[in-house]
Formats: sequence, structure tokens, C-alpha cells
Amino acid sequence: MSGFGRVCVRATGFRLLLPVSFVLLLAIGCLSDPDVDSTPTSVPETTATASLSTPESEVPILTVEELLASIERGVEEIRGIDAPPPVEYRFVDQAGMQERLKEELTDPEVLSQIILESALFKLLGVIPLDSDLGEIYEGLFGSQVLGLYDPEEEEFFVLGDDQSGVDSIDIEAQLTYAHEYVHRLQDAKFDLEVLEELATGDDMSIAISALIEGDATSAQSQYMLANYDFLELVELFDSALAAQSERPDSPVFIQKSLEFPYTDGAAFVAIILQMGGFAAVDAVFADPPKSTEQVLHVEKYLDGELPIEVDIPDDAIGDEWTVQAENVLGEFFLRTWLEAIGSESASAATAAAGWGGDAYAVFENDSGETALAVSIAWDSSTDAREFITELSQTFAASPDYKSRGNGLDGVPESWEGPGGYIVLSRWSVGDENDIVGISIAPTSGLSHELNFALTTEQSLAE
Repeated sequence: MSGFGRVCVRATGFRLLLPVSFVLLLAIGCLSDPDVDSTPTSVPETTATASLSTPESEVPILTVEELLASIERGVEEIRGIDAPPPVEYRFVDQAGMQERLKEELTDPEVLSQIILESALFKLLGVIPLDSDLGEIYEGLFGSQVLGLYDPEEEEFFVLGDDQSGVDSIDIEAQLTYAHEYVHRLQDAKFDLEVLEELATGDDMSIAISALIEGDATSAQSQYMLANYDFLELVELFDSALAAQSERPDSPVFIQKSLEFPYTDGAAFVAIILQMGGFAAVDAVFADPPKSTEQVLHVEKYLDGELPIEVDIPDDAIGDEWTVQAENVLGEFFLRTWLEAIGSESASAATAAAGWGGDAYAVFENDSGETALAVSIAWDSSTDAREFITELSQTFAASPDYKSRGNGLDGVPESWEGPGGYIVLSRWSVGDENDIVGISIAPTSGLSHELNFALTTEQSLAE
């Protein structure tokens, strides 16, 4: 499972930039939050910055190359990374961007990952059973992606027009170029492909994406505040809001997964910046976060709190079932799952906090039926109880879930939902690390059998 970043960002190695409204909303939030230092790094007066403070009659006439070079120098100064060797860039129109993304979505490896991810999402009820996940991604990316960087080919694409002269490259395209150029600097200094290969599972992969995108978004925001005046930013903000209103409908879970690396990643990086500027961010690249928990709770990154290894037996549901996918969900995934099925954001965040580690496995039989097993280790029995209580209450409040068992002493709680028959259980492993087991299968018997296997097998990895 590679999401967004799980399928497209992780599988293709692309760094994608969402509409600039996310960046602007973050920047405005930082300006109004006394706990966040929004003072931009000093930027040299490049041709671009000089033109903003020069009377219109004296504004120098730029070529496209001069404009882009001025953006590059400004970003290099903010980010503190020297100019790397030249990289190929391309400005493309909306059709060109859609075509570039479609190439990636039709790659056989990506298609196979989408199939596996679709099975997981449908079992958990976060996308409709009759939906096509590939089409959902294509619709979202086709209208929402402003730029992308390919570290393998060392080239990046920006939504815009450089054929009609410098005037055709608007502020949105300039900021997109600044964002993607940060990725070029990251790649030159840290090697993004090598960095992403450090991920031991999907949750860590998302955490690394949050570092990469959070860094680029923070540097882009500083560049934006240093180079554009208030009226220009208001105009840009209004334009971005208009673009957001045209965003195609898509499941809440997918939308929040797309936003996480940019919004929560930028919040994570903002705290690191307060501690030591971009030099401190560089140090995080040398020791990236190991989980989305560390991104959501920076103190856990600073304390070096590592995820607990959890294991699910391959034969948990019988020999006629085979494991099709197995990986880690993580705190962000669990929080967003709760939100997607109806939990309030604050309640979901509280319930998912205290995550210690997890594992999941998607099983399939010869008839094409699927089943899911999830084992989640928690920091304490209180954390485990908070999660399972919030999950139960969310099920109870949703018309999509029907109670089939109230969870009496010794009897697991059970529900029937869009993805199948669900069984929930909680048990202790030693003095700490209570485990919550979740099984989803086509029938009550299979789901209880699968959940029983979770409680009787050694769930914590040796």
C-alpha cells in the first residue's frame, strides 16, 4: 500500500505538488499563530525581488531563463543548499500534465499496487465497493497536481506556459517552480531515491514523504512571503479557492491522504525549523522519521520512540487463503480511517494517539473473496481502550454498520459493514502493549476464526 503517497508518490518516485491553496492556508495560519516563527529567511535582491519594489516604469524586462534563474537563487539562499548541476524542466499545460500522470498510473507495477490498495480500502469501508480506485486517482491528480519532480530522470514538470514569454508564467507557476526546485536541491544533497529506500514499511514511507514535502512547502512559503506583496497573495489565494471549488468529488480518506505530506509535513518541519533552522532540517534528512506517529508528535521523533514490530501469521485464516498484501497502517492511517467512517477529527486524533505499532494482512481465496486481519499494539491499556471505544461508537452512529454482538466478557464485539463481517477484540501482551485485533471477512464464522488466530498467535514480532 503506498497511498498518496501510498500508490503514486511512493510507487513512482514522484514528488507531487497539490494546489497552492494548501500552501497559502498554511502560510496564513503560521502568520496568525504566535507559536510558529513565520519570519522568512533573508533573500538576496534578485531580479525577481527587485522588480516587486521598483516603480513599474523601471521594472527590468526579464526573459524566461532570467526569471527561473532568479527563483532558483532565491530558493538556494533560503534552503541553504548550493546550486546543483542543471536539471531539465518542462512547462506543460493541463492536458500535458494529465498525460504525464496517466503514464504513471498505467504502469503495470502501479496498477498491481492500486488493485491491492483498493481491496484494503473497500474492506475498511473508506471507498465504495463499486468504485474504481484508479479512476479516483486519475480524476484527482488530473485536476489537482501543479508540478512533479522525477528524481530518477532528474527532471521536473510545472503546470504553466513558458512559450508565450515571461508574462505567461504567473505567480502560481512561479511558486510551483520554487517548490519543485527545492526537490531538486534535496535530491542533489540527500538523494531522494536512496532516502525513500530506507522505508521499512508504508507508514515510514509516508513519514519520509512528509519530511520531503514539508521541507519543500516550508521553503516555498518563505520564498512566497519574501517575494510577493499582500495584494498579489490575496489574488493568488482567491484564485486557489476558486480552483478548489472545482475539485472533483472524492472519498474523504483519499483527500486527507493526499494532503498529509504537505500539511502535517509542513507542521513537523516548522517545529524543526524553530529548533535550528534548515540546518536542523538537514539533520532530520540524515535520520528521517520512522513513523507517521513521529511526524504527528514531534517529541516522539526527538525521543527516538520506535514503532513496535507486530506480526500476523500467514495461515491465520486457513490454508485455502493466501496473503496478497501485508504491511503497516500507522497512526495517521488509523486516525484518517476513523474520520472517513464518521468520527469527529478531534476524537479520531485522540483515539489514534498512543499507537505503538501494527501489522495488517489482506487475504484472498480461490473464489476471489478477500479478508483482512489487523493487529495494533498500543502504548497502554488506556490507549487501546480509547481506540476500540471510539471505533465502536463510530460504527454505532453510522447507518453503514449494523451491530451483531455487544462484546460481552469473553465474547468479541462484532459488526456487519460495507466490507464484510467485522470482529473487534482487545487483549494484553505482558505488562504493557495491549493489542487491538480487527478482522473483516465475508462471513461471521470466518471473521471470528481470523480474530481468534490473532489473539492466540504471538502477535508481537520476536
